[in-house]
Amino acid sequence: MNDAKPPRRLLPCRRHLHVLLFAVYPVVLLYQQNMGEVAPARTIGPMLVALAAAAGLWLLLAPVFSDRDRRGVAVVAVLVTAFYYRLLQGALADVTALLAPAAAPLLAHLSLLALLAATLVAAGRARRAPAGLNRLLGLVVCALLAWSLGAIALHHARGAGRRPAQRVLSMAEFRPPPATASRPDIYCIFLDEFASLESARDLFGYDNTPFAGRLRRAGFFVARGSRSLHDLTGPAMASVLNMEATPTGSDPALLVRENKVARFLSENGYAVYDFPYRGFAVQKMAREHFAHTLAGESLLFDDFIKALFDMSVLYPFSEKWQKDEGRYLSFIRRHVLYVLDELPEVARRPGPKFVLVHLYSPHAPFLFDRDGGPVPAEHSLDYSQRRYYLEQYQFVSRRIAETVEKVLAASAAPPVIVLQSDHGYRGSFRKPLHHVVSAEEKHKIFLALLLPGCDTSRLEPALSPVDVFRIILNCYLGQRLPLHPARTSGSDSENVRNSNH
Repeated sequence: MNDAKPPRRLLPCRRHLHVLLFAVYPVVLLYQQNMGEVAPARTIGPMLVALAAAAGLWLLLAPVFSDRDRRGVAVVAVLVTAFYYRLLQGALADVTALLAPAAAPLLAHLSLLALLAATLVAAGRARRAPAGLNRLLGLVVCALLAWSLGAIALHHARGAGRRPAQRVLSMAEFRPPPATASRPDIYCIFLDEFASLESARDLFGYDNTPFAGRLRRAGFFVARGSRSLHDLTGPAMASVLNMEATPTGSDPALLVRENKVARFLSENGYAVYDFPYRGFAVQKMAREHFAHTLAGESLLFDDFIKALFDMSVLYPFSEKWQKDEGRYLSFIRRHVLYVLDELPEVARRPGPKFVLVHLYSPHAPFLFDRDGGPVPAEHSLDYSQRRYYLEQYQFVSRRIAETVEKVLAASAAPPVIVLQSDHGYRGSFRKPLHHVVSAEEKHKIFLALLLPGCDTSRLEPALSPVDVFRIILNCYLGQRLPLHPARTSGSDSENVRNSNH
Protein backbone atom coordinates (compact mmCIF):
# COMPACT_ATOMS: atom_id res chain seq x y z
CA MET A 1 0.00 0.00 0.00
CA ASN A 2 1.28 3.46 -0.92
CA ASP A 3 1.02 5.63 2.22
CA ALA A 4 2.78 8.62 0.64
CA LYS A 5 0.90 11.88 1.21
CA PRO A 6 0.30 14.25 -1.70
CA PRO A 7 2.79 17.10 -1.83
CA ARG A 8 1.73 20.10 0.19
CA ARG A 9 0.99 23.15 -1.94
CA LEU A 10 2.19 26.38 -0.43
CA LEU A 11 0.26 28.72 -2.72
CA PRO A 12 -3.43 28.62 -3.71
CA CYS A 13 -4.26 25.86 -6.21
CA ARG A 14 -6.63 26.24 -9.13
CA ARG A 15 -9.69 25.74 -6.90
CA HIS A 16 -8.61 28.67 -4.76
CA LEU A 17 -7.33 31.06 -7.42
CA HIS A 18 -10.23 33.35 -6.55
CA VAL A 19 -8.11 34.44 -3.58
CA LEU A 20 -5.62 36.01 -5.99
CA LEU A 21 -8.39 37.41 -8.17
CA PHE A 22 -9.93 39.20 -5.18
CA ALA A 23 -6.52 40.75 -4.57
CA VAL A 24 -6.20 42.30 -8.04
CA TYR A 25 -9.86 43.27 -8.43
CA PRO A 26 -9.62 46.61 -6.52
CA VAL A 27 -6.78 47.68 -8.83
CA VAL A 28 -8.73 46.68 -11.94
CA LEU A 29 -11.88 48.44 -10.72
CA LEU A 30 -10.04 51.67 -9.91
CA TYR A 31 -8.40 51.62 -13.34
CA GLN A 32 -11.80 51.08 -14.97
CA GLN A 33 -13.14 54.15 -13.17
CA ASN A 34 -10.16 56.29 -14.24
CA MET A 35 -8.96 54.74 -17.49
CA GLY A 36 -9.25 58.05 -19.31
CA GLU A 37 -6.57 59.50 -17.03
CA VAL A 38 -4.39 56.51 -16.07
CA ALA A 39 -1.99 54.61 -18.31
CA PRO A 40 -2.46 50.81 -18.12
CA ALA A 41 1.21 50.36 -17.17
CA ARG A 42 0.59 52.19 -13.88
CA THR A 43 -1.53 49.26 -12.66
CA ILE A 44 1.25 46.69 -12.92
CA GLY A 45 3.09 47.62 -9.72
CA PRO A 46 -0.03 47.75 -7.51
CA MET A 47 -1.22 44.42 -8.96
CA LEU A 48 2.07 42.70 -8.18
CA VAL A 49 2.00 44.08 -4.63
CA ALA A 50 -1.61 42.95 -4.18
CA LEU A 51 -0.79 39.44 -5.44
CA ALA A 52 2.22 39.23 -3.13
CA ALA A 53 0.07 40.38 -0.20
CA ALA A 54 -2.57 37.74 -0.95
CA ALA A 55 0.05 35.00 -1.29
CA GLY A 56 1.72 36.10 1.95
CA LEU A 57 -1.61 36.15 3.75
CA TRP A 58 -2.36 32.66 2.44
CA LEU A 59 0.89 31.38 3.96
CA LEU A 60 0.46 33.37 7.16
CA LEU A 61 -2.96 31.85 7.90
CA ALA A 62 -1.87 28.28 7.10
CA PRO A 63 -1.12 27.34 10.74
CA VAL A 64 -4.58 28.56 11.82
CA PHE A 65 -6.58 27.27 8.84
CA SER A 66 -4.98 24.03 7.72
CA ASP A 67 -8.02 23.22 5.58
CA ARG A 68 -7.60 25.11 2.31
CA ASP A 69 -11.32 25.75 1.81
CA ARG A 70 -11.59 27.35 5.23
CA ARG A 71 -8.45 29.32 4.53
CA GLY A 72 -9.83 30.53 1.20
CA VAL A 73 -12.84 32.08 2.91
CA ALA A 74 -10.67 33.61 5.64
CA VAL A 75 -8.20 35.16 3.20
CA VAL A 76 -10.98 36.66 1.07
CA ALA A 77 -12.59 38.14 4.19
CA VAL A 78 -9.32 39.76 5.24
CA LEU A 79 -8.55 41.03 1.72
CA VAL A 80 -11.98 42.59 1.21
CA THR A 81 -11.83 44.23 4.63
CA ALA A 82 -8.29 45.52 4.08
CA PHE A 83 -8.80 46.84 0.54
CA TYR A 84 -12.18 48.46 1.21
CA TYR A 85 -11.71 49.29 4.88
CA ARG A 86 -12.37 53.00 4.63
CA LEU A 87 -15.47 52.55 2.47
CA LEU A 88 -16.90 49.90 4.78
CA GLN A 89 -16.04 51.90 7.89
CA GLY A 90 -17.71 54.97 6.40
CA ALA A 91 -20.89 53.03 5.67
CA LEU A 92 -20.98 51.63 9.21
CA ALA A 93 -20.32 55.11 10.62
CA ASP A 94 -23.47 56.36 8.90
CA VAL A 95 -25.44 53.63 10.65
CA THR A 96 -23.86 54.01 14.09
CA ALA A 97 -24.33 57.79 13.90
CA LEU A 98 -28.05 57.18 14.27
CA LEU A 99 -27.42 55.56 17.66
CA ALA A 100 -24.46 57.46 19.07
CA PRO A 101 -23.32 60.38 16.89
CA ALA A 102 -20.34 61.32 19.08
CA ALA A 103 -18.92 57.80 19.11
CA ALA A 104 -19.89 56.87 15.53
CA PRO A 105 -16.35 56.64 14.08
CA LEU A 106 -15.05 54.48 16.93
CA LEU A 107 -18.13 52.25 16.89
CA ALA A 108 -17.76 51.83 13.13
CA HIS A 109 -14.13 50.67 13.51
CA LEU A 110 -15.05 48.25 16.29
CA SER A 111 -18.07 46.92 14.37
CA LEU A 112 -16.02 46.28 11.25
CA LEU A 113 -13.32 44.45 13.18
CA ALA A 114 -15.99 42.44 15.02
CA LEU A 115 -17.57 41.40 11.72
CA LEU A 116 -14.19 40.31 10.38
CA ALA A 117 -13.44 38.35 13.56
CA ALA A 118 -16.86 36.68 13.44
CA THR A 119 -16.28 35.66 9.81
CA LEU A 120 -12.89 34.14 10.63
CA VAL A 121 -14.29 32.25 13.62
CA ALA A 122 -17.21 30.95 11.55
CA ALA A 123 -14.84 29.80 8.80
CA GLY A 124 -12.67 27.96 11.33
CA ARG A 125 -15.48 26.28 13.30
CA ALA A 126 -17.87 25.35 10.53
CA ARG A 127 -18.77 21.65 10.69
CA ARG A 128 -18.07 21.16 7.03
CA ALA A 129 -15.36 22.70 4.91
CA PRO A 130 -16.97 25.56 2.91
CA ALA A 131 -16.11 24.22 -0.54
CA GLY A 132 -19.41 25.47 -1.95
CA LEU A 133 -18.82 28.95 -0.56
CA ASN A 134 -15.41 29.04 -2.23
CA ARG A 135 -16.98 28.12 -5.54
CA LEU A 136 -19.52 30.90 -5.08
CA LEU A 137 -16.79 33.40 -4.24
CA GLY A 138 -14.94 32.31 -7.34
CA LEU A 139 -18.00 32.89 -9.52
CA VAL A 140 -18.60 36.31 -7.95
CA VAL A 141 -15.07 37.60 -8.46
CA CYS A 142 -14.92 36.20 -11.99
CA ALA A 143 -18.17 37.99 -12.83
CA LEU A 144 -16.88 41.25 -11.36
CA LEU A 145 -13.60 41.00 -13.22
CA ALA A 146 -15.34 40.06 -16.47
CA TRP A 147 -17.54 43.16 -16.19
CA SER A 148 -14.62 45.48 -15.47
CA LEU A 149 -12.27 43.95 -18.05
CA GLY A 150 -15.05 44.00 -20.64
CA ALA A 151 -15.62 47.72 -20.00
CA ILE A 152 -11.87 48.36 -20.23
CA ALA A 153 -11.55 46.39 -23.48
CA LEU A 154 -14.54 48.22 -24.98
CA HIS A 155 -13.08 51.57 -23.95
CA HIS A 156 -9.77 50.89 -25.66
CA ALA A 157 -11.37 49.24 -28.70
CA ARG A 158 -13.48 52.32 -29.29
CA GLY A 159 -10.58 54.62 -28.58
CA ALA A 160 -12.80 56.48 -26.13
CA GLY A 161 -11.85 60.12 -25.95
CA ARG A 162 -9.31 59.77 -28.76
CA ARG A 163 -11.59 59.95 -31.78
CA PRO A 164 -13.14 63.33 -30.94
CA ALA A 165 -9.64 64.60 -30.11
CA GLN A 166 -8.17 63.23 -33.33
CA ARG A 167 -10.89 64.98 -35.32
CA VAL A 168 -9.75 68.27 -33.82
CA LEU A 169 -6.05 67.54 -34.34
CA SER A 170 -6.52 66.37 -37.95
CA MET A 171 -8.14 69.60 -39.12
CA ALA A 172 -5.76 71.23 -41.61
CA GLU A 173 -6.29 75.00 -41.44
CA PHE A 174 -2.75 76.28 -41.76
CA ARG A 175 -0.82 77.52 -44.77
CA PRO A 176 2.97 77.62 -45.17
CA PRO A 177 4.39 80.76 -43.56
CA PRO A 178 5.85 83.25 -46.05
CA ALA A 179 9.60 83.75 -46.20
CA THR A 180 9.13 87.16 -44.60
CA ALA A 181 7.44 85.73 -41.46
CA SER A 182 9.09 87.24 -38.38
CA ARG A 183 8.96 84.13 -36.18
CA PRO A 184 9.35 85.72 -32.73
CA ASP A 185 9.78 83.66 -29.58
CA ILE A 186 6.36 82.80 -28.14
CA TYR A 187 5.59 82.18 -24.46
CA CYS A 188 2.22 80.82 -23.36
CA ILE A 189 1.88 80.98 -19.56
CA PHE A 190 -1.15 79.46 -17.85
CA LEU A 191 -1.73 80.63 -14.27
CA ASP A 192 -3.90 78.00 -12.61
CA GLU A 193 -7.12 79.45 -11.18
CA PHE A 194 -5.85 83.03 -11.36
CA ALA A 195 -8.86 85.24 -10.61
CA SER A 196 -9.84 87.92 -13.10
CA LEU A 197 -9.55 91.56 -12.06
CA GLU A 198 -13.34 91.59 -11.75
CA SER A 199 -13.40 88.50 -9.51
CA ALA A 200 -10.59 89.81 -7.31
CA ARG A 201 -12.59 92.98 -6.75
CA ASP A 202 -16.04 91.41 -6.28
CA LEU A 203 -15.10 88.28 -4.30
CA PHE A 204 -12.09 89.48 -2.31
CA GLY A 205 -12.43 93.24 -2.23
CA TYR A 206 -8.96 93.49 -3.78
CA ASP A 207 -7.87 95.88 -6.53
CA ASN A 208 -5.33 94.15 -8.78
CA THR A 209 -5.30 96.88 -11.42
CA PRO A 210 -1.70 97.86 -10.46
CA PHE A 211 -0.64 94.42 -11.74
CA ALA A 212 -2.51 95.05 -15.01
CA GLY A 213 -1.01 98.54 -15.18
CA ARG A 214 2.49 97.14 -14.78
CA LEU A 215 1.86 94.83 -17.72
CA ARG A 216 0.42 97.63 -19.84
CA ARG A 217 3.52 99.73 -19.22
CA ALA A 218 5.54 96.79 -20.57
CA GLY A 219 3.43 96.88 -23.75
CA PHE A 220 0.75 94.29 -22.96
CA PHE A 221 -2.83 94.37 -24.17
CA VAL A 222 -4.95 93.46 -21.12
CA ALA A 223 -8.39 92.12 -21.96
CA ARG A 224 -11.52 93.00 -19.98
CA GLY A 225 -14.34 90.52 -19.52
CA SER A 226 -12.69 87.49 -21.14
CA ARG A 227 -14.30 84.15 -20.43
CA SER A 228 -12.82 80.67 -20.58
CA LEU A 229 -14.86 78.13 -22.50
CA HIS A 230 -14.27 75.53 -19.78
CA ASP A 231 -13.87 75.47 -16.01
CA LEU A 232 -11.34 72.64 -15.82
CA THR A 233 -7.66 72.93 -16.64
CA GLY A 234 -7.43 70.20 -19.30
CA PRO A 235 -10.29 71.31 -21.57
CA ALA A 236 -9.45 75.00 -21.00
CA MET A 237 -5.81 74.62 -22.03
CA ALA A 238 -6.75 72.39 -24.95
CA SER A 239 -9.19 75.01 -26.26
CA VAL A 240 -6.49 77.70 -26.28
CA LEU A 241 -3.83 75.51 -27.89
CA ASN A 242 -6.18 74.13 -30.55
CA MET A 243 -8.02 77.42 -31.08
CA GLU A 244 -11.50 75.97 -30.60
CA ALA A 245 -13.78 74.59 -27.92
CA THR A 246 -12.76 71.20 -26.56
CA PRO A 247 -15.38 68.67 -27.74
CA THR A 248 -17.39 66.88 -25.09
CA GLY A 249 -16.09 63.36 -24.51
CA SER A 250 -12.66 64.04 -26.01
CA ASP A 251 -9.35 63.38 -24.28
CA PRO A 252 -8.05 66.81 -23.16
CA ALA A 253 -4.64 65.40 -22.21
CA LEU A 254 -4.16 64.20 -25.79
CA LEU A 255 -5.36 67.52 -27.15
CA VAL A 256 -2.82 69.36 -25.01
CA ARG A 257 0.03 66.92 -25.64
CA GLU A 258 -0.37 66.98 -29.45
CA ASN A 259 -1.96 70.41 -29.86
CA LYS A 260 -2.17 72.09 -33.24
CA VAL A 261 -0.31 75.26 -32.29
CA ALA A 262 2.84 73.53 -31.01
CA ARG A 263 2.80 71.10 -33.92
CA PHE A 264 2.53 73.90 -36.48
CA LEU A 265 5.29 75.89 -34.84
CA SER A 266 7.54 72.84 -34.54
CA GLU A 267 7.05 72.06 -38.22
CA ASN A 268 8.07 75.60 -39.06
CA GLY A 269 11.40 75.89 -37.30
CA TYR A 270 10.42 76.46 -33.67
CA ALA A 271 12.08 74.68 -30.77
CA VAL A 272 9.35 73.65 -28.31
CA TYR A 273 9.94 73.67 -24.54
CA ASP A 274 7.48 73.10 -21.72
CA PHE A 275 7.15 73.58 -17.97
CA PRO A 276 4.55 70.95 -17.05
CA TYR A 277 3.06 70.34 -13.64
CA ARG A 278 3.23 66.62 -12.73
CA GLY A 279 3.16 65.59 -16.38
CA PHE A 280 0.27 67.77 -17.47
CA ALA A 281 1.06 70.21 -20.33
CA VAL A 282 3.85 67.95 -21.59
CA GLN A 283 4.28 68.52 -25.34
CA LYS A 284 4.88 65.53 -27.57
CA MET A 285 7.15 67.59 -29.82
CA ALA A 286 9.08 69.31 -27.01
CA ARG A 287 12.84 69.45 -27.31
CA GLU A 288 13.18 69.61 -23.53
CA HIS A 289 10.84 69.35 -20.53
CA PHE A 290 11.56 71.64 -17.59
CA ALA A 291 9.82 69.59 -14.93
CA HIS A 292 10.64 69.89 -11.25
CA THR A 293 11.66 66.33 -10.44
CA LEU A 294 9.75 64.04 -8.09
CA ALA A 295 12.89 62.13 -7.21
CA GLY A 296 12.97 61.35 -3.50
CA GLU A 297 9.36 62.37 -2.96
CA SER A 298 6.60 60.19 -1.55
CA LEU A 299 5.30 57.18 -3.46
CA LEU A 300 1.86 58.67 -2.92
CA PHE A 301 2.59 61.44 -5.41
CA ASP A 302 1.20 58.86 -7.83
CA ASP A 303 -2.52 59.69 -7.73
CA PHE A 304 -3.49 56.14 -8.69
CA ILE A 305 -1.58 54.58 -5.79
CA LYS A 306 -2.85 57.27 -3.45
CA ALA A 307 -6.45 56.45 -4.42
CA LEU A 308 -5.82 52.80 -3.53
CA PHE A 309 -4.46 53.87 -0.15
CA ASP A 310 -7.40 56.21 0.41
CA MET A 311 -9.99 53.43 0.30
CA SER A 312 -7.98 50.79 2.14
CA VAL A 313 -6.91 50.11 5.71
CA LEU A 314 -3.78 52.12 4.91
CA TYR A 315 -5.69 55.40 4.55
CA PRO A 316 -4.15 56.95 7.71
CA PHE A 317 -0.78 56.91 5.94
CA SER A 318 -2.30 58.79 3.01
CA GLU A 319 -3.87 61.38 5.31
CA LYS A 320 -0.60 61.82 7.18
CA TRP A 321 1.24 62.31 3.91
CA GLN A 322 -1.24 64.94 2.75
CA LYS A 323 -0.57 66.94 5.89
CA ASP A 324 3.20 66.58 5.60
CA GLU A 325 4.60 69.98 4.64
CA GLY A 326 7.94 68.35 3.94
CA ARG A 327 6.54 66.28 1.10
CA TYR A 328 3.30 67.30 -0.56
CA LEU A 329 3.20 71.03 0.12
CA SER A 330 6.89 71.75 -0.21
CA PHE A 331 7.01 69.93 -3.55
CA ILE A 332 4.37 72.23 -5.04
CA ARG A 333 6.04 75.25 -3.45
CA ARG A 334 9.36 74.28 -5.02
CA HIS A 335 7.64 73.67 -8.36
CA VAL A 336 6.20 77.20 -8.44
CA LEU A 337 9.53 78.80 -7.51
CA TYR A 338 11.38 76.58 -10.00
CA VAL A 339 9.20 77.82 -12.87
CA LEU A 340 9.55 81.46 -11.87
CA ASP A 341 13.33 81.18 -11.53
CA GLU A 342 14.05 79.02 -14.58
CA LEU A 343 11.85 80.70 -17.19
CA PRO A 344 14.16 83.74 -17.68
CA GLU A 345 17.06 81.33 -18.23
CA VAL A 346 15.18 79.64 -21.07
CA ALA A 347 14.74 83.08 -22.65
CA ARG A 348 18.51 83.15 -23.24
CA ARG A 349 18.35 80.10 -25.51
CA PRO A 350 18.45 80.67 -29.27
CA GLY A 351 15.12 80.98 -31.05
CA PRO A 352 12.68 80.82 -32.48
CA LYS A 353 11.12 78.92 -29.59
CA PHE A 354 7.68 78.17 -28.24
CA VAL A 355 7.52 77.82 -24.45
CA LEU A 356 4.42 76.43 -22.73
CA VAL A 357 4.15 76.98 -18.97
CA HIS A 358 1.62 75.57 -16.51
CA LEU A 359 2.11 77.36 -13.19
CA TYR A 360 0.10 75.50 -10.57
CA SER A 361 -0.74 78.61 -8.57
CA PRO A 362 -2.64 80.48 -7.12
CA HIS A 363 -4.68 77.25 -7.23
CA ALA A 364 -4.82 75.51 -3.83
CA PRO A 365 -2.88 74.38 -1.86
CA PHE A 366 -2.11 77.78 -0.37
CA LEU A 367 1.63 77.85 0.25
CA PHE A 368 2.66 81.50 -0.04
CA ASP A 369 1.70 84.58 1.90
CA ARG A 370 1.74 87.90 0.05
CA ASP A 371 5.50 88.24 0.56
CA GLY A 372 6.28 84.65 -0.46
CA GLY A 373 6.64 83.34 3.08
CA PRO A 374 5.25 79.90 4.02
CA VAL A 375 1.67 79.28 5.09
CA PRO A 376 1.00 76.85 7.98
CA ALA A 377 0.20 73.39 6.58
CA GLU A 378 -3.16 73.25 8.35
CA HIS A 379 -4.34 76.21 6.23
CA SER A 380 -3.10 74.90 2.87
CA LEU A 381 -6.65 74.00 1.79
CA ASP A 382 -8.45 76.50 3.99
CA TYR A 383 -11.24 78.32 2.14
CA SER A 384 -12.96 79.35 5.37
CA GLN A 385 -10.73 82.45 5.39
CA ARG A 386 -10.38 84.05 2.00
CA ARG A 387 -7.06 85.64 2.84
CA TYR A 388 -5.14 82.43 2.10
CA TYR A 389 -6.12 82.39 -1.58
CA LEU A 390 -5.86 86.18 -1.79
CA GLU A 391 -2.33 86.38 -0.40
CA GLN A 392 -1.12 83.64 -2.73
CA TYR A 393 -2.83 85.50 -5.59
CA GLN A 394 -0.99 88.68 -4.60
CA PHE A 395 2.34 86.83 -4.46
CA VAL A 396 1.83 85.22 -7.88
CA SER A 397 0.81 88.57 -9.40
CA ARG A 398 4.00 90.22 -8.20
CA ARG A 399 6.34 87.37 -9.07
CA ILE A 400 4.90 86.71 -12.52
CA ALA A 401 5.24 90.41 -13.38
CA GLU A 402 8.88 90.29 -12.27
CA THR A 403 9.46 87.08 -14.25
CA VAL A 404 7.97 88.60 -17.40
CA GLU A 405 10.26 91.60 -17.05
CA LYS A 406 13.27 89.28 -16.68
CA VAL A 407 12.21 87.33 -19.78
CA LEU A 408 11.98 90.57 -21.74
CA ALA A 409 15.41 91.66 -20.53
CA ALA A 410 16.96 88.29 -21.43
CA SER A 411 15.40 88.07 -24.91
CA ALA A 412 17.44 88.91 -27.97
CA ALA A 413 14.33 90.27 -29.71
CA PRO A 414 10.91 91.26 -28.33
CA PRO A 415 8.93 88.06 -27.71
CA VAL A 416 5.22 87.31 -27.86
CA ILE A 417 3.82 86.51 -24.41
CA VAL A 418 0.42 85.08 -23.55
CA LEU A 419 -0.41 85.40 -19.87
CA GLN A 420 -3.76 83.98 -18.82
CA SER A 421 -5.78 81.98 -16.33
CA ASP A 422 -6.75 78.49 -17.41
CA HIS A 423 -10.15 79.00 -15.76
CA GLY A 424 -11.57 81.40 -13.22
CA TYR A 425 -11.66 81.23 -9.45
CA ARG A 426 -13.77 78.20 -8.47
CA GLY A 427 -13.92 78.49 -4.70
CA SER A 428 -14.12 75.38 -2.54
CA PHE A 429 -13.95 72.35 -4.81
CA ARG A 430 -14.18 69.73 -2.09
CA LYS A 431 -16.08 69.48 1.15
CA PRO A 432 -16.39 71.42 3.36
CA LEU A 433 -17.61 73.97 0.84
CA HIS A 434 -16.68 77.17 2.66
CA HIS A 435 -16.64 79.36 -0.43
CA VAL A 436 -19.07 78.51 -3.24
CA VAL A 437 -19.15 80.61 -6.40
CA SER A 438 -21.47 80.64 -9.40
CA ALA A 439 -20.84 78.68 -12.58
CA GLU A 440 -20.39 82.01 -14.41
CA GLU A 441 -17.69 83.06 -11.96
CA LYS A 442 -15.63 79.96 -12.75
CA HIS A 443 -15.25 81.13 -16.35
CA LYS A 444 -14.05 84.69 -15.65
CA ILE A 445 -10.35 84.80 -16.53
CA PHE A 446 -7.39 87.14 -16.67
CA LEU A 447 -5.91 87.46 -20.17
CA ALA A 448 -3.01 89.64 -21.31
CA LEU A 449 -1.04 89.58 -24.58
CA LEU A 450 2.29 91.09 -25.53
CA LEU A 451 2.24 91.39 -29.32
CA PRO A 452 5.25 93.51 -30.39
CA GLY A 453 4.71 95.15 -33.77
CA CYS A 454 1.13 93.91 -34.01
CA ASP A 455 -1.77 96.38 -33.97
CA THR A 456 -3.84 95.64 -30.84
CA SER A 457 -6.15 98.64 -31.14
CA ARG A 458 -8.82 96.60 -32.92
CA LEU A 459 -8.80 93.65 -30.53
CA GLU A 460 -12.02 92.90 -28.71
CA PRO A 461 -11.81 94.01 -25.06
CA ALA A 462 -13.48 90.71 -24.03
CA LEU A 463 -11.11 88.63 -26.14
CA SER A 464 -11.97 84.96 -26.44
CA PRO A 465 -9.19 82.50 -25.48
CA VAL A 466 -9.77 80.50 -28.68
CA ASP A 467 -8.75 83.57 -30.68
CA VAL A 468 -5.42 84.14 -28.94
CA PHE A 469 -3.28 81.98 -31.21
CA ARG A 470 -5.36 82.82 -34.26
CA ILE A 471 -4.28 86.44 -33.71
CA ILE A 472 -0.64 85.47 -33.07
CA LEU A 473 -0.31 83.18 -36.09
CA ASN A 474 -2.08 85.68 -38.34
CA CYS A 475 0.16 88.54 -37.25
CA TYR A 476 3.56 86.83 -37.22
CA LEU A 477 3.36 83.72 -39.41
CA GLY A 478 1.21 84.84 -42.31
CA GLN A 479 -1.93 82.86 -41.49
CA ARG A 480 -5.49 83.90 -42.31
CA LEU A 481 -7.39 82.24 -39.51
CA PRO A 482 -10.85 83.68 -38.84
CA LEU A 483 -11.65 84.94 -35.37
CA HIS A 484 -14.52 83.23 -33.65
CA PRO A 485 -15.51 84.86 -30.37
CA ALA A 486 -16.92 82.11 -28.20
CA ARG A 487 -19.02 81.94 -25.09
CA THR A 488 -18.55 79.56 -22.21
CA SER A 489 -19.65 76.02 -22.99
CA GLY A 490 -21.01 75.18 -19.56
CA SER A 491 -19.57 73.61 -16.45
CA ASP A 492 -17.13 70.75 -16.97
CA SER A 493 -16.74 70.20 -13.24
CA GLU A 494 -20.37 69.16 -12.86
CA ASN A 495 -19.56 66.05 -14.88
CA VAL A 496 -16.15 65.22 -13.41
CA ARG A 497 -15.57 63.34 -10.16
CA ASN A 498 -12.58 63.56 -7.84
CA SER A 499 -10.78 66.20 -9.81
CA ASN A 500 -9.07 69.29 -8.54
CA HIS A 501 -7.93 70.51 -11.92
